[in-house]
Amino acid sequence: MENTSNNQNSSDPDKEYLSIPPNKLAQICLRYEKELVQVKDWMFWFLMLWTFVILLMEWTEFFFDMATPHTIQAGYIVLLGAYIVHKETLRWTGVAPRVRRGEIFVYIWWGTLLIMFIASYLTPRWNVPESMTALCYETLAYFLFTEFSKALNAWRGVNGNNQDHK
Repeated sequence: MENTSNNQNSSDPDKEYLSIPPNKLAQICLRYEKELVQVKDWMFWFLMLWTFVILLMEWTEFFFDMATPHTIQAGYIVLLGAYIVHKETLRWTGVAPRVRRGEIFVYIWWGTLLIMFIASYLTPRWNVPESMTALCYETLAYFLFTEFSKALNAWRGVNGNNQDHK
């Protein structure tokens, strides 16, 4: 049989960690939120740099038939996925992103693909690289995933399943 009198008299180390004053806890949360949003902002600009580098390579492949390395495309898709997961994690944990600008990647890729299709149609010697269409499909799939995630998160908040969104 367990001795409950010793448990009541002894100090529980876990309870000490939970006894953070509310104002201190609020400061910690605000700092964490600021750092998370800054990471997302830096990831956005880093991903934008990768986007322009790969776009340059895709145009080079389009005009001069030089192959874009598959490893850079795979790396881009992994980075884009990491950015999206980070952004959606912020959304689901209640840290609202300041600006919704991730959709710009879809417009950049699909706008470029449209221009390539038109140029290829007008000048048959140019062909749209398969890697370009694959990247466009992948960015669109990520976009659709985030739209589904946004809708599900909004639905969750409307139905009262999330106390933070009431």
